[in-house]
Parts: sequence; C-alpha cells; structure tokens
Amino acid sequence: MDRNEAHESLEIARQSMELTRQAVARAGSGYMLIIWGIVWLIGFLGSQFLGEAQGYLWLVLDVFGIVGTAVVILKSRRQVRSTHGKKIGIFWLILFVYGGLLFWIAGPIYGEQYLLFITIFVSFGYVVMGLWFSPPLLYIGLSITALAMVGWQLIPAYLGAWLALVGGGGLIASGIFILRGRM
Repeated sequence: MDRNEAHESLEIARQSMELTRQAVARAGSGYMLIIWGIVWLIGFLGSQFLGEAQGYLWLVLDVFGIVGTAVVILKSRRQVRSTHGKKIGIFWLILFVYGGLLFWIAGPIYGEQYLLFITIFVSFGYVVMGLWFSPPLLYIGLSITALAMVGWQLIPAYLGAWLALVGGGGLIASGIFILRGRM
C-alpha cells in the first residue's frame, strides 16, 4: 500500500466514524441525556429546597423522563435500526429492579445518602452502557460518580444543589455535545 492509498483508507475510516457519531446523535442518545439532565437538575434542586414535597416533584419528573424517552425512542427507530434497543431497555429495567432490592435490603437511608445512592446507581448504568456501546457514556458515568463523591465529602449540606449542577448539568451538556457530533 502506498502513501496515497493509506491516506485514502484513513479518510474513509474518519468518514465512517463521523457518520457513526451522527447516527448515534440522531438515534436519540443526546436527546435522552438532555431529558434526564432536566429531570436531575430540577429534581435535585427540589431535593435541596422542598423538603417532604420533593417526592411528588420526583414522581412528576420521572413520568416526564419516561414519556420523553419513549417519544425519542419511537422517533429514532425510523432513523437508526438497532438490534440492541430491547436489550438496553431490559438492562435499565433490571438495573432499577436490583436497585430497588438493594435499597430495600440496605435501607432505610435518608437525606444525602439517598441522593448519593440514586446518583451512583444510575451513573453505574451509564458506565456499563459506555463499556458496551459508547465510550462517552462511560466517561459521563465515571465523572458524575466522582463529582458526586466529592460533593458528598466536601458539601453534604448542599449535596442536592451540587448534584443538580454536576449531574443534571453534566447530562444536559453531554447531550448537547453528542447532538453537535463532538462526542
């Protein structure tokens, strides 16, 4: 293979990677990160400032997140076909069932520990998805976990606000970067 052929092969590989990035962005992962980032941003702020009423807020936000995710999935199915869609959905369902079981067995936990448990558990899901499908999700999950632990250690009284910023804000920023094809 001469130099020109090698250059052409590298250019074809680069174009393929760019098309794959665009397909992933169109498949809805960026939108889903933004949706769940909004849920986390508002929900964790509510956890910080609303007291007992936060449970109702989280209920409404989770319904919003689930409906938003369903809409994104239905719209993206037309653009990108994936054999992994059902497996991903089943993975998240199983993860949350196991999370509920662990919470039930280890509970009761309240306050900052509860916020941290949920954050780390969901971030673990992003880490696993990143290992299987998309390295940016791995980095998102690891980053949110590390930043959540920092907030828990340094500013536990403001953990809800911290998680709104680093968790919700991080998911929103990541979704925007994916949609712009930069991740």
